[in-house]
Amino acid sequence: MRSTSSVAGPSLTLFSGPTCSLCDTAKTMLKEIQTEIPFSLQTIDIHAPGQEQWKKRYVYDIPVLHLEGKTIAKGRWDKESIQKVLQEWHSNANSTKTS
Repeated sequence: MRSTSSVAGPSLTLFSGPTCSLCDTAKTMLKEIQTEIPFSLQTIDIHAPGQEQWKKRYVYDIPVLHLEGKTIAKGRWDKESIQKVLQEWHSNANSTKTS
């Protein structure tokens, strides 16, 4: 199952599973962060049909979070570290616009 929410900002992809309590915690945390820092979020259930490549890669690591296609977190992570990465992304995006 895929779900997407779109807002201005970077694109994040959360790889999760249906019976993953850490994934549920990560989803809640990302929703909280999204109220403060804009980003789009796509969630991919690695156990869903058609997601075999992600299951093979991340079955023992979920939740896994990608920012613009690059892994920024695996397993257990904290809100502050994700906020910091997103703030840095926004700072870099703004400095690129003003250059």
